[in-house]
Amino acid sequence: MLVLAGCQSGRQSLRGPGDDTSGAGGDVGAAATGGTGGVGGGSGSANGGTGAVSEPGVTFIQEDELGFSAVDGLVLPRQGSTSVTGYTGTGFCDGDPGIGTAIGWSVAAERAGPAALAWRYAFGGTETNLRDATLLVNGAEVALVEFPYTVTWNDWQETPPLEVDLDAGPNFIQLVAVHDSGLGNVDYLKLLGEGILPSAPRFTLDVAQNDEEAGAVSYSPVQDFYEQGTNITLYAEANAGYFFQSWTGEVTSDVAEHTFSIEGNTAVSARFLPEGAEQDPDLVGYATVQDDDGTPYLVTGGSLGEMVTATTLEELKEYLESPEPYVVSFSGTLEAADEIQIASDKTLLGVGDSAHLVGVELEINGSRNVIVRNVTVSHVVADGAGVANDAIVITGGAKNVWIDHCDLFSDLDNGADYYDGLLEIKNRASFITVSWTVFHDHYKASLISSGDEQVGDTVIRATYHHNFFRNCGSRMPSIRFGKAHVFNNYYLDNDFGTGVNTRMGAVVRVEHNYFLNSEDPIVSRDSATPGTWDVVNNVFDACSGEQPTESTGSLTVPYAYEAEAPEDVPDAVAEGAGVGKL
Repeated sequence: MLVLAGCQSGRQSLRGPGDDTSGAGGDVGAAATGGTGGVGGGSGSANGGTGAVSEPGVTFIQEDELGFSAVDGLVLPRQGSTSVTGYTGTGFCDGDPGIGTAIGWSVAAERAGPAALAWRYAFGGTETNLRDATLLVNGAEVALVEFPYTVTWNDWQETPPLEVDLDAGPNFIQLVAVHDSGLGNVDYLKLLGEGILPSAPRFTLDVAQNDEEAGAVSYSPVQDFYEQGTNITLYAEANAGYFFQSWTGEVTSDVAEHTFSIEGNTAVSARFLPEGAEQDPDLVGYATVQDDDGTPYLVTGGSLGEMVTATTLEELKEYLESPEPYVVSFSGTLEAADEIQIASDKTLLGVGDSAHLVGVELEINGSRNVIVRNVTVSHVVADGAGVANDAIVITGGAKNVWIDHCDLFSDLDNGADYYDGLLEIKNRASFITVSWTVFHDHYKASLISSGDEQVGDTVIRATYHHNFFRNCGSRMPSIRFGKAHVFNNYYLDNDFGTGVNTRMGAVVRVEHNYFLNSEDPIVSRDSATPGTWDVVNNVFDACSGEQPTESTGSLTVPYAYEAEAPEDVPDAVAEGAGVGKL
């Protein structure tokens, strides 16, 4: 995140618009003296080495040490398991994907003058997923730092020293990603220069708003950088014809004047909406909130934009991938081995019961405020001739998404891996509601989080209610790390696999569902760490395997809902779920 430029005192007023996991690497070229740690490319282990030891004129800053400010991502293995080896110290920084994600360090210089910086890093996975970064010193762009490919995430090397000028006193150093892939894994920052010492963490603040015409935002105090724990007050004031809905981003609140304590690089935006903007009353669940405290998020989809009709796949792509809000409707069958990227502030609405995508994946990647209703998606071949893989995938930190009254299916004629998922939620996508949708004739219905090392998926929150799972083999849903609320769903003839599968520390509230002729309705399987369930009044009718009636965990959801009696679920869901029933 880049710092928001502004004056140095008073209150700032703004009126504007608002891959793979990571031996022995190349030599680092900075042997430590006077200590037991080594900094060569092969030093360290799966548990980390003893760390690089500073010497006169050379200072190393490791993660979680004085001078390390923040990473937009995780510090591993402290924040999750990892298969990466060869790092020094206690771990390394694993940054989030995306342009603008950053790592920061704070140092103090005895006098102004030159110093040199170098980073020990690893860049594995796909070579074309570039990891270069802009170097900022005290908010000013200094250079583009190239991070060449190291082949695997276990191969570490050090960048050539890069000379910069530091101010006397505190200095804030940042690497900011310039590619969608984000940064490589970073083991440490090395500083070469006399009289430079690590100092207390400092953070950036970015305050914005979603609509420049809708109101004004401001904040106090105004500083280029903030010491950890500084109290900051945000102010939002709506213009005539609009109302303030909430603060979104790393800080969330529905109070226009909100004070928080800064604990990391922080980006926050005020969301203003036109008076009269409403949320569909049929929407309940995690899509309606943006944190575990229940701060509301008004899901409007594309309703604040134009209503348009697409007659071809090309038109559907054009409207849904546009930055403008749209309600996009279509009818009939569109068939291809292709994908459609759905941007923020969109509603995709099928007409009647005929809107059918065959082989076409709907991908909601990093988008927010998206509604997909009354659409059939089927027979999306995994890794087929085109780019499609899943029927619907919600990924890349997407938020506040509602999938409703859809029909998702394939067939059972081609083996378990010919098709992938019908609905996947992964890569830190969160605050999702899936309702009144039919999943049928498929081996792997709905996966939440794609791997046992995707520890960032602890942020995932998803609600599944009034869905009809029929003749499916597994993943109804299967969830790692996050939290899910599964209520009033109907499970029929899922007798060749597992139903709800909670894994890798996930917790799932499973309540008032009806399972008929289903195998292992609620389990924790297939992961290094089990998950837990909070079970309430489920009916198991002619089922086999695990049918738990006692809870192993607890989940209180942060939104209002009404759960029907499970005995009423089969008729209600069979009659109401799927397309053509809005």
